[in-house]
Amino acid sequence: FIGDAGGNLVHRKIIYPDGVGVLAARPADEQKIEFLASRDTWFRPVQFANAPDGTLYVIDMYREVIEHPWSLPEQIKKHLDLNSGNDRGRIYRIVPDTFKQPKQVRFGEATTAQLVSALESPNGWHRDTASRLLYQRQDKSAVPFLTNVVQKSRFPLARMHALYALIGLDSLDAPTIALSLRDTDETVRQHAVRLSEKFLQDARLMTNLFAALQPLAKDPSMKVRYQLAFTLGDVKLAEKIPALAEIVRRDPTNMWIRAAVLSSLADGTGEMFVLLFRDAAFSGTKDGQDFLSELAGIIGAKNQPKEVTAVVDRLAATDNPPFVFPLLRSFSDGLKHSGVSPQSLAGYFQPVFARALEIAADQKTDEALRIQAIQLLALTTYGESAKNLLALLDQNQSQAIQIAAVEALGQFSDAAASVDLIQRFPAMTPQVRSATLTVLLSRPERIIVLLNSLNKGSIRAGDLSSAQIKFLRNNNDNGIRERATKAFMNVGMARREDVVKTFQPALALSGNAARGKVIYSERCLSCHRFENVGFALGPDMVTAKNSGKEKMLINILDPNREVAPNYRAFEVETKNEETLIGLVANETATSVTLRQAYGKESTILRSQIKKLQSQEQSLMPEGLEAGLKPQDLADLLEYISR
Repeated sequence: FIGDAGGNLVHRKIIYPDGVGVLAARPADEQKIEFLASRDTWFRPVQFANAPDGTLYVIDMYREVIEHPWSLPEQIKKHLDLNSGNDRGRIYRIVPDTFKQPKQVRFGEATTAQLVSALESPNGWHRDTASRLLYQRQDKSAVPFLTNVVQKSRFPLARMHALYALIGLDSLDAPTIALSLRDTDETVRQHAVRLSEKFLQDARLMTNLFAALQPLAKDPSMKVRYQLAFTLGDVKLAEKIPALAEIVRRDPTNMWIRAAVLSSLADGTGEMFVLLFRDAAFSGTKDGQDFLSELAGIIGAKNQPKEVTAVVDRLAATDNPPFVFPLLRSFSDGLKHSGVSPQSLAGYFQPVFARALEIAADQKTDEALRIQAIQLLALTTYGESAKNLLALLDQNQSQAIQIAAVEALGQFSDAAASVDLIQRFPAMTPQVRSATLTVLLSRPERIIVLLNSLNKGSIRAGDLSSAQIKFLRNNNDNGIRERATKAFMNVGMARREDVVKTFQPALALSGNAARGKVIYSERCLSCHRFENVGFALGPDMVTAKNSGKEKMLINILDPNREVAPNYRAFEVETKNEETLIGLVANETATSVTLRQAYGKESTILRSQIKKLQSQEQSLMPEGLEAGLKPQDLADLLEYISR
């Protein structure tokens, strides 16, 4: 519930999209006002709570300053009492104009039958409290009352609560679950599916219960199908594969559905791949192909001979590059994670590689397909593909093609790859250079070549970020660490506080936004997004500019003074001795995704991670001001803050 301009409670409009979850939207009469607002600048509403009487409580922290001290420039912070208000706080109760205090219900004194009856209350606090007390009391006399609610209540939430109350009393049986699986309400069906997992552990009940679950793969509610996808993971019957396939066929675009289906494929991955591969209506779509690629990667990582053979046989016999290339790439990545060299299967795919070589070199072919072809060439040998890949590091090729070629070359262990890349480094654009440095820093033998080139001057210290320099200076290899200390002896020696003072006059200068945009494109675009341009690695500039020019100046010149946890650089070392540096963009139970400059992302399986360590500093390099004058900083600040 929300309030109108007069403070009355009105119902919030809730839109249920064709997906998991809900979306809330402002009502028509609240487009230009806030539900709760105050002219008191200390007003800090931080939490809401439902009350037993049906009203809404608002908790107001009531503090003068809520910003973290790091976020405040020293010139402002010294005038503030950061603890002001720590002895205060308010609680508001919001009621309708016609509100009348209801009679207080003392649930602690209620009988078991009364508690069961309260499950049908429209007041959520009453339902939750009754559910809790039924569980705490463990009174089995509630069972017939609860069963009656499941069977006859007209209120769906009551039927759902009754199911959980029964399982809390260890009195939920398979017939009751089967009945709820056919309930008219999607929420009841969804939770019945979840609660059925207890009975799927019993082999005597599994077959009959699966017969009741299987039709729900076509349930009109996505929430039911989503839960079923998880629950089928507990079914030890081969018939679950067609049911999971049906679920993913209906919702191939939904990432949560796909993840739920994949989580239930500890067994049967190969069968699922073959079933969907043969389904032209599914495999012929972009979403279907994406899901098959995920399956191929999982099969490669599991490395079960029968499943691997099923994938190899079908990919080798299919002459459709846009379809086969991404599946083969994902399959080979999976094999690599399992410790198997993808090159061991190269003999099966020689016709595919020959086609990839043609497509990679053909500038008339769609760029996305060319990139897929380039990625496949990394599965060959350096001798077979190096000449063709190096030829793509040409200014006549698009930046995306050049980066794909660099990354493919980085897949080869041959020492010549590092030398060949460094020879072409001076002619590379910034984004291609960034990709090349990532490759050169990924393995110890490549780092040696990089340090040699630093001594020769073909690569400059300024080309590396502060996080990359720190990685080299603190490297586990003593030889690399000593050489890096010498190579970067003069880097970062200037005190950041002194640099900030040097550029302080920029705040008093009039900036030119047009000139500032050029500087932004040259020095900031690789890691920041602004005006729908750039890459979101660091904070969005729309947010940053709200802190004012003085704070932005400090952040630019002294990026490690204040680093929020989600913007700290992490170093990942894999078991095959590769190293990556970036921000942790996403984590799951099985993988970590690192984000790097220019939007590049790398996902590493946890099973392959040898070390994951925070560098306790920003990816943003110190020394960004090199070659700039105070007027240049004034222009940059004007562009960002205009």
